[in-house]
Amino acid sequence: MKGKFDNLKIMIRNYIIAFFRFIGKHKAYSLNNILGLSIGMASAVLIYLWILDELSFDTFHENYDNLYRFVQTQHYEDGDFLVAATPGPMAPTFEDLFPEIIETARFRPTSSEVLISYEDKKFYEYRFAFADKEFFKLFSYPFVEGSAENPFPDINSLLITERIAKKYFGNEDPIGKTIYVNREVAFTITGVLEDIPANSHLQFDFLGNFDRLEKLGYYIGWNNNYYYGYALLQEGVDYRTLAPRFDQYMQENDLTTTTNFWLQPLSEVHLHSDFDIDVYSHTEPTYQYIKIFYIIGILIILIAIINYINLSTARSTRRALEVGIRKVHGAKRPQLIRQFMGESFTLVIFSYLIAMLLVELVLPAFNHFTGKEVSVDYSDQQFAIGMIILVIFTGLISGGYPSLFLSSYNPVQIMKGEIKAGPAAFRRILVTVQFSIAIMMIICTGIVYNQLTYIQNINLGLEKEHVLYSRVRGNLYSDYFTFKQELLKYPGIQSITYCSDLPTYNVASTSGIDWEGKNEQTRVLIHRFIVDHDYIPTFGIEMAAGRNFSLDHPSDSGDFILNEAAIRQMGMEDPVGKRFTLWGRDGKIIGITKDFNYKSAHKEIEPLCMYLEPRVFGYIYIRIDGQNVQGTMKNIEKVAKQINPFFPMDFQFINREYENLYTSEQKLRTLYTLFAFLAIFLSCLGLYGLSSFLAEKRTKEIGIRKTMGSNPWQIMTLFSWDALKWILLSNLFAWPVAWWFMNRWLQGFAYKTDIEFWIFAAAAILVLIIAILSISFEVIRIARINPAVSLKYE
Repeated sequence: MKGKFDNLKIMIRNYIIAFFRFIGKHKAYSLNNILGLSIGMASAVLIYLWILDELSFDTFHENYDNLYRFVQTQHYEDGDFLVAATPGPMAPTFEDLFPEIIETARFRPTSSEVLISYEDKKFYEYRFAFADKEFFKLFSYPFVEGSAENPFPDINSLLITERIAKKYFGNEDPIGKTIYVNREVAFTITGVLEDIPANSHLQFDFLGNFDRLEKLGYYIGWNNNYYYGYALLQEGVDYRTLAPRFDQYMQENDLTTTTNFWLQPLSEVHLHSDFDIDVYSHTEPTYQYIKIFYIIGILIILIAIINYINLSTARSTRRALEVGIRKVHGAKRPQLIRQFMGESFTLVIFSYLIAMLLVELVLPAFNHFTGKEVSVDYSDQQFAIGMIILVIFTGLISGGYPSLFLSSYNPVQIMKGEIKAGPAAFRRILVTVQFSIAIMMIICTGIVYNQLTYIQNINLGLEKEHVLYSRVRGNLYSDYFTFKQELLKYPGIQSITYCSDLPTYNVASTSGIDWEGKNEQTRVLIHRFIVDHDYIPTFGIEMAAGRNFSLDHPSDSGDFILNEAAIRQMGMEDPVGKRFTLWGRDGKIIGITKDFNYKSAHKEIEPLCMYLEPRVFGYIYIRIDGQNVQGTMKNIEKVAKQINPFFPMDFQFINREYENLYTSEQKLRTLYTLFAFLAIFLSCLGLYGLSSFLAEKRTKEIGIRKTMGSNPWQIMTLFSWDALKWILLSNLFAWPVAWWFMNRWLQGFAYKTDIEFWIFAAAAILVLIIAILSISFEVIRIARINPAVSLKYE
C-alpha cells in the first residue's frame, strides 16, 4: 500500500512539474488563458453579487415568509389601475375581521422633503415617514436605543437612524432631544435604529407615530387611498383565499364594487411590483433583469471558456510528444484525462483567485455604476455555493473537451508526425459562437441607448427646460403672490406658477366625476392638478380647444380644464362650455389642453383635469430664460430669504425629475455597455491568441510568400479572411436573437423608438474592425521578419 501511495505522489509531482514547465515555456499562451478566465470569472462574480442583492430584498426580516401588504386593483373603462396604497382604516379593520391575520401595521412616507432643524443645524430630509406602533412586530429593524415593544411612548415620539443621530447630535445622546419639522412641528427622540439596509423596500431615516398624522391634517378614511398597510399572517395560510372575503366585506358595506383588494407577498414586492402608485413612485417589474443578467453572466463565462478550448486544441501538437511518451510507458487514457483535467482545474482556481482580486478592486466603481452597495461576504453560504459552482462549471467545461482530445492521440501517429492541432471546423464554430454573443450584446446596448435617448428627447407636450421647482413651505403658503411679484421684477425670470403636484408623479386621482351626457355605466379614473392661472403658459402647454384660466374671468375659479385623454375616455363631443363635476364641485369645461406627459414613457397619457383653488400648496415653478443662470439663481435666493428667511432655498431643475423616471433603464444601459465591452475584449483576446499561434505555425509559409513578392498587407489579408468570414457569419445568428429580445423589452414602453438597421450594421462593423486589429498585429509582426530567418523556422 505504501509503495502504491509513493508511486501516486511521484506521478502527481511529475504531472505538476510537466504542467508548470509547459506554462513556463509558453508564457504568452498561458497568460492569455489566465487573463481570459480571470476577467470572465470576475464578470460572473460581479453579476452574481448584483443578482444576490436583488434577491435579498427584505429577507432580513424574521417574519419574511409570512409578511404581506394590502394592495388593490381598480377597474375602469380604459383598463385596470393598480395601487399599492389602501384606505387608512383597512389594515386594522381586516385584522379584527379575519383570524388568519395576526397583526397589521400602516406606513406612510411624507410626500416630499421636510426641513429638520435642531439648534443651529438645518437640513432638508427626504426620508421621513410615519408608522403604527405595531410596525416593529412585523418588521425587524434593530434598535440601538429605545424599545421595539414601546417605540412611540407618546404621540410626539420620533425614531431616528444612527446616521441621523450622528449628523445632528454628534457624540451626544439623542434620546429626549427635541427637533422641529418645517419649523413648527416638534418631535421628541425616543429611539435610535440601526441604519436601514439598502435592500429594504421601505427606506426611512425618521419614523414618527402614525397617530400624529390626523393632527397634522391627514385624512384617514375609507375613501382615501393614501396609506400602505402590511399584514402578518399565520403560518401555512394561503393568502389568496382572503381576497374574495375582502371583496365581500367591501361590497356588503357599500365601500366599493369596482375595486378588488388583495395581498401581495413581501417576497414579491421588490421584483414583481407593477403598480401605477407605489410607496415612492410607480413601479415596473424588475425580475426580468435577474434573468437577463443570469444569461449575460453565463455567456461571458462561455466566451472565456471557448478561448481556453480553442487555444488548448490548437496547441495540442505541442503536447503530443508528451502524450505519446506517457502512453508508451503504460499510461492509460483515464490517467491522462485526469492529468489534463487537473491542469485545467489548477488553471481555473488560479484564475479564480485573480478574479476575486479584480472584483475587490473594481467593486467600488461597480457600486457607483449600478447604485448598489454590494460587498463580498466570503462567509455567506449562498455566495460560497455560487463560487463553488462557478469554479466546477468553468473547470469541467473548459477542461473537458481538451482532455478528451489530447488523451486520444495514438502513439504510432505521434511518432510518425501524423497529428493535427484539433479539428479546425470545431474551432470555427466556437469562434462563431463567441462573436455571436458579442455582437448580440452590442446590438442590445445600442437599442437600449437609442430608446433612452428617444424618451428623453420625446415631445412631452410641455417645455421642461429651464424650469426650476421647489416645495411650498413656510411663509410661501401665505406670501406666494408677494414672492411672485417681487421675482418678476428681475430680468431672466419669465414666469412663475404653482401646482399641487410634480408633473412626473401624481397620486391624486378619483372616479368621483360627472359630466353632461354621461352614461351611468361609464367609469373613468381622472387625475387632478390644482394650479394657478400661469401654469399652462409656464410649461408651454398647448390648448386644443377653449382657453386657459384668466384673471379677467372671476368665474373661472369654479371651472375646469381637461386634457384630450380625458375627453376621449368620457366620450364627449364639443366639450367646451359643458357641465363637469368633481367631488361635488360643479363647474363647466372652459378649455381642453393637448395631451402632455406627466408620467414616464412606460405609461400612456391618462385623463387629467386642472382647476383653481384660493389656497396655495404643492410646488412653485419658475421659468428662467437660461441666459445668466447663476445671476438669476442669486436673485431668487435673495427674494426667498426676504420672504421665507427660515427655509433655505432649494430650487432644482424639473428636467432632473424626468431623468429620474428612467433610473433603472440608465443602470441597465451602463451594465449592458460594460459587459458588452468585456464580451468583445474576451472574444478578441481569444482571436488574438489563436491568430498568433496559427501565424507562428505558418512562419515558414510567410517567409516563402515574402520571397515571392507578397507584401505584409497581402499576407495579412490572406490570413485574416479565414477568421473574418466566421465573424461575418456570427451576425446571422446574433441579429435575429437580438431583435427578438429587444422587441420584447420595448413592449414595456408606451412610447418607443423603432429598431433601426443601422444599429445592427454598426455592431457588425465595430466587431470586424476590432477583430482585424486583433489579427493583424501578430500577422504583420511575423510578416516583417526577414525571409532568411523565417525559412529556417521549425
